[in-house]
Amino acid sequence: MKAPIKKHLLRMALGFVTYALGLVALNAWDAERLPHRYWLVLLPGLPTVYLATTIIGCVSGLDEMRRKIATEAMAFSGLATGFTCFSYLFLRDMGAPEFRPEWALYILCVYYWIGLFFSWRRYL
Repeated sequence: MKAPIKKHLLRMALGFVTYALGLVALNAWDAERLPHRYWLVLLPGLPTVYLATTIIGCVSGLDEMRRKIATEAMAFSGLATGFTCFSYLFLRDMGAPEFRPEWALYILCVYYWIGLFFSWRRYL
């Protein structure tokens, strides 16, 4: 069980490093003068696809119980984040500050850990 986890951690590290290098390259190049500057957005975008496939491969490599726990936590975090972001529209109309897009990722991570805790408690 240790070898597959190590393999996935190395792949995730590679994905994060290429993502960071893509961000550095995107910010370092003078995008105003390049004719195809809108294609530069793909530099950090392609490693995110690689990271997503790596995470899916890691989850599918788990045993049945851990896969079920992780899948339930992901489903809970996706639904709870969607409802939270949608509900925030009503708060914004009442004068709350503007919703920043990176908040959705932070909310997703927090809800994942909450879902993981409750799913883990239920099955183990």
